[in-house]
Amino acid sequence: MRKYLRIILLISLLMPGATVAGELMASGSEADMIEVEADMLDVNTDKGEAIFQGDVKARRGDMVITSKILRLYYDNATHKVNELIAEDEVVLSWQDKKGLCNKAVYLLDEQKIMLLGNVNITRGNEMLSGQKVTFDMATDRQIVEGQGGRVKIRINPTEESGILQWEK
Repeated sequence: MRKYLRIILLISLLMPGATVAGELMASGSEADMIEVEADMLDVNTDKGEAIFQGDVKARRGDMVITSKILRLYYDNATHKVNELIAEDEVVLSWQDKKGLCNKAVYLLDEQKIMLLGNVNITRGNEMLSGQKVTFDMATDRQIVEGQGGRVKIRINPTEESGILQWEK
């Protein structure tokens, strides 16, 4: 019974009530919604944390994140999701790009995504790698750090490159 209560609580957090839904419809669209599926879900309401485990797949708009573990953090007062952390065999797909890394942190309020540890992003034959890649969607800025290693990029100078582009 307790397991079902946790699931119902999480659904109520992810599927806003009538008042919040009205605000969401006024300010956003279905692309703003986050859909998550996994083999297991553990919700800790005291911490404002939901942990998805086993073949996790999360989607928001055209971005898909798969991993073994996904931690979703939300504000207990507003029930607003503010952070997602994917760990273990993380794969991100968005637009025409694919990223692999050890860990991905998505800060929704700050509109930032950080890919951490052995980051490798590909777009066709183009490639970008480093130890930390930060996409700041609010400022359209991307920062690639080697953190003791080297930053590497492979682009075709005769064609339009999109490996460094993040489109909203």
